Amino acid sequence: MKILYLTNGYKPYRWAGTETYTAGIAEEVACRNHVVEVICVGQWDQGENYWNGVTEDFQNGIRVRRINLNWTKSPDPFRYLYHNPIVARYLEKLLREENFDLVHVTSCETLSASIFQTVKNASLPLFFSLTDFWMLCPRINLLHGNGANCNGRTTPDECLACMLMDSNFYHNAGEILPERILLPIFSHLSRYSFFTSKRGLRGWAGDMEERKRLLKHSLTLPDHRITASKFVRDVFIANHVDAPIDVQSYGHDLSWLSSYSGKSKSSLLRLGYIGQVIASKGVHLILQALAYLPQSCLEQISLTIYGNLNHTPSYSKQIRDLASSLPNIIFGGTYQHSESARIYSEIDILLVPSLWFDFPLIIYEAFATQTPVIATNLGGMAEAVSPDINGLLFERGNAGDLALQIRRFLDEPDLLERLRQGISPVRTIQDEVDVLESKYLELISEKNISYGEN
Repeated sequence: MKILYLTNGYKPYRWAGTETYTAGIAEEVACRNHVVEVICVGQWDQGENYWNGVTEDFQNGIRVRRINLNWTKSPDPFRYLYHNPIVARYLEKLLREENFDLVHVTSCETLSASIFQTVKNASLPLFFSLTDFWMLCPRINLLHGNGANCNGRTTPDECLACMLMDSNFYHNAGEILPERILLPIFSHLSRYSFFTSKRGLRGWAGDMEERKRLLKHSLTLPDHRITASKFVRDVFIANHVDAPIDVQSYGHDLSWLSSYSGKSKSSLLRLGYIGQVIASKGVHLILQALAYLPQSCLEQISLTIYGNLNHTPSYSKQIRDLASSLPNIIFGGTYQHSESARIYSEIDILLVPSLWFDFPLIIYEAFATQTPVIATNLGGMAEAVSPDINGLLFERGNAGDLALQIRRFLDEPDLLERLRQGISPVRTIQDEVDVLESKYLELISEKNISYGEN
């Protein structure tokens, strides 16, 4: 088979959950003597023009084409995020020139949903992994601008009002007109690129009605849809997505586990956070929780935060300020996936305090090293973590409750070992690709495309 993966980004430049998932399955499929290629976005906000060409490189033998865009210079900034004719034309030409047997999309956040129709027009089998809520929410995570969780069942105007909460342009206009007058005006003008291209509105204002309609239609185009979370599937069903979505748990690339030899020795209870240092991930809650603990407890605890502190400078400053009054706080920066064995050898408990309906791969990486997890009682996190069996849950956004869960490990000396014993084996990437490979062949057969032709 010759398989093309379409995704938002790819290693080594992007290495979050979707990128990890995509690289894992792509490399395992390639190991099975199939031809694998990847298309993703490279540069996203740089360059003199909107389209800045395509660069190519190889990652572990896989050809990666990176489309370099400067989305801020798009002819229609908001619309091109979900309906991009330029990316569609590039993909259309490539599919004519290359004899792919199947296309698997793991994210269209940057490429736009236009890729779905392009693949269907080429009469190729189309497989889609729902790895986030981008198809329902322009913020991606169903997290409202005011910090509340959203169920996705919103009107176009409600979505627009949510997005405009981050627009200074809108706030300045609000000093002149009340929202009941201002929002309808913006709703009308947001259908026109001359308006949505203005600084302060780019990416925030757009035709929400069209976005909802087009993306709902796009969800009907794949021949097969999967997600790793029952919660995610249920959210899409509740949003009137009738196309069937199968739940298939993630497989994990655990090749790094061969160099893992257990936990190193420490007199401290070692807490760890691994991921993006952004507000929606709730990193501040960890530091606020530690501030609730008495000094006698803090002296027995260390916290290492792994992540890029330069991603959102204002939030990173907040994190550093919160950490400045606490002992034993370490900023570990980022690391290569191959270093995971060393990282987990120095973490006793992983903290996952996300404020949105997250279902992070990192929980299962921790479980692979018998590392219990304290996570938010929300979404995919609550699916993965069983309280008092393989970890603990705390109330969303409640730093005090998180502090209580952390303190339990100090007050209950047997808790850490008991939770370690409750962790089940983690599904491997090999197991997942066994299923994917079978489904790929089935879809190709249904499309009457000859296997082995390439």
